[in-house]
Amino acid sequence: MKRLLIVGMVLAMASLAFAGGNPNVKAYVSFDQTGGGAEIHQCDMTMYVGFNAYFCFSDLDMGLTVVSFMINNPMVECPGLFASQSFTNLMDIIVGDPFTGMSLASTTCRPGPVEVVGYLNLFPIAVGDCCVVILDDPDFPRWVVDCTTPNGEVDFYGVLSNGTIGAADCPPGDVVPVEDATWGGIKALYR
Repeated sequence: MKRLLIVGMVLAMASLAFAGGNPNVKAYVSFDQTGGGAEIHQCDMTMYVGFNAYFCFSDLDMGLTVVSFMINNPMVECPGLFASQSFTNLMDIIVGDPFTGMSLASTTCRPGPVEVVGYLNLFPIAVGDCCVVILDDPDFPRWVVDCTTPNGEVDFYGVLSNGTIGAADCPPGDVVPVEDATWGGIKALYR
């Protein structure tokens, strides 16, 4: 039911546009501990010192209102390194789960050009290598709805960089966004 709600919300907010005002939008993981979204894609960890991996979207010429993605689960993929992890949504609404697919939405325009939409707090109990990876939501495309009025328009994002902890061999980004599509084609996915 929540998935249907977010689809309805996105469709209500988005026009029948081919591409919106953010044609070069990129997602990336930042270890900038100020939370400002600087492009710091690698970090080293210290035992018993928690840190955050921030999920950022850049090149937002027309802002951001909705985004869909998921992240890998470092506690599962890097067993024994972390005692805990928790995701914090910095938008207004979250539908879904960060590790199985989520859509984040804001009730107001997030103007950009860089927006930090959430972060994963990790508490290490050992030192090692791990990755924090932005993945495709299994139910929704890589979309970002912009702040165009009266209805937002959709662009598709590419991944600039995933997050590398230590010397992990993490998947590279794919700065070429997925292929643009019309809203008719997107709506057909849900019929």
